[in-house]
Amino acid sequence: MRPITIAILSALVAVLSAPGARGVEAPGYLYVGAWPNKIIVIDEATYKVQSEIPIESGIPEYILASYDRRRLVAITGQRVLEVVDLVNRKVAGRLQLCEPNQTQLVISSAIDPRGRFLYLTLKTATKEVDRYSVQKARFHIIDLNLLKIVKTFDFPKDFDQGFGFEDAAYRVSADGRFLYVLKDDVLVFDLNTFQQVDKIELSKPSHPGASAISFAGETDPKENPDFITSVFTSTDSQARRSISGIARVNLVSKKVDLIPLAVSLSIRGRLYVSPDGKKAFVVTVTSPMDPNRRCEFWVFDLQSRKLIKKAEFENRARFTFAASSDAKKLYIYGPGPIIDIYDAETLTLDKTITVDGDITEMAIVPSR
Repeated sequence: MRPITIAILSALVAVLSAPGARGVEAPGYLYVGAWPNKIIVIDEATYKVQSEIPIESGIPEYILASYDRRRLVAITGQRVLEVVDLVNRKVAGRLQLCEPNQTQLVISSAIDPRGRFLYLTLKTATKEVDRYSVQKARFHIIDLNLLKIVKTFDFPKDFDQGFGFEDAAYRVSADGRFLYVLKDDVLVFDLNTFQQVDKIELSKPSHPGASAISFAGETDPKENPDFITSVFTSTDSQARRSISGIARVNLVSKKVDLIPLAVSLSIRGRLYVSPDGKKAFVVTVTSPMDPNRRCEFWVFDLQSRKLIKKAEFENRARFTFAASSDAKKLYIYGPGPIIDIYDAETLTLDKTITVDGDITEMAIVPSR
């Protein structure tokens, strides 16, 4: 492990520490979507429930927080969009996304950094007398101030199949002009016309015989909007084995740093970097489909370039991993009502909290 660890950390220091690093954050808030129809607000400083926000239209299946930390968007199972004012912690308005005889699949979504518009791909099926009529996926722009769909677009010919961009992650530029679509490459679309205007190449091999990479698209929603940090997979052309790596993309300069990890790791969810840029946290899972798999936290010190800790934690059949606003705690949660809170320093279970309802989604919002 020692040569691999040194290689990983040398690269991580170069690409993750300085650019876009946030200052030291105070504890924030957990906005926990819970069955059947509410968002539970938990203070990260005490892990006490502060309030509950009723979601009248049903189960909050998707929750997105705006970059300015003032607004939350919840999309329910009934495909009603509810906008939550985080200052007053109450629903500010609602928008029905589909007709009563329709069902919709939410494929990808993003809020622009200014918090004004929501961008999402929807695929609609209409219930007819004797069948369901399935429509093509369409791209929607929703004005969250007006609570109105202001534009819809068909997908360009090259992507007008199945689910559009095939569940790719979205990121919106800091000025709100461009949509970045995280696929094998980062595709750049003009949001006024929904036409591709540029491409940041990732899939092109770096040298003859090298394998193209596949961008995983898991990004930290709190990250500087000018950067994307994520995990990628590829194949070692010499050893003919799968490898993993970390991709750091500067969306402004179009500079791409690819960091091979030299081993194949099944990384669950996102890679989180602490607000001061000194540590990085990931969860690795051996044999993801094996009920006896091993789940571990990996913690890196990005200044001393060392893998400083790794520890196994209790396996769950399904779970989601996240780091707290200040990266002092690590969360393992869902499905069900339980959130396990681990100390990021000792990697031991600090406490377990139980919410009143089954968790469907959770947004972590730093304190304003």
